[in-house]
Amino acid sequence: MPFKLIKYISISLFFFIISCGIDNSKFIGTITNDYKPLPEFNLIDQNNDSFDQNSFESKSLLITFLYSSCKTECPAVLNDLFTIKDSLSLKSDKLQVIIFSIDPLESTANVKDILNKYQLDIESLSYLMGTKEQLKPIWQYFYVPVGNVVTNNANSNLILHSTPAYLISPNDSISLIYTEFDIQAIKSDLDALVD
Repeated sequence: MPFKLIKYISISLFFFIISCGIDNSKFIGTITNDYKPLPEFNLIDQNNDSFDQNSFESKSLLITFLYSSCKTECPAVLNDLFTIKDSLSLKSDKLQVIIFSIDPLESTANVKDILNKYQLDIESLSYLMGTKEQLKPIWQYFYVPVGNVVTNNANSNLILHSTPAYLISPNDSISLIYTEFDIQAIKSDLDALVD
């Protein structure tokens, strides 16, 4: 219960701070007044290719946070991404989907399996992984609280987290935030932002 309260207060405070002076007439997502480029990082993707914050400079970015063995929110997000897969592929020269892992123990094999299961092994999607030391600054930068839960089941890895999404357009210096992964809102804003 305390984690949920901390999560709610953190997210509420974040959106209260950024909401001053917002003109949200064109988009469904919340526009931030301060454009949020990617922080510095060096991570690997599902194909063991290395990526850093400059790898996606010319593209708009759809960012979210998942882990491959998640049984709660993550499957719904992956299914939602599948529903707009064709649109993502058509926009691949202008848009990159980035999933930052929230599990430092994640393996490329597990990630590839889950992406294949949801038919999301597409060029315009990068599932980025790293150590806790590499990932934690990204979680903090995007205000994603992550908490591990100890269970009696040795085969289970439960990580409490939220599933926000960010739509970032470097060309327009716009950052849109979605407190939860709302595929209809994201698709509408993607169509307006990335034509």
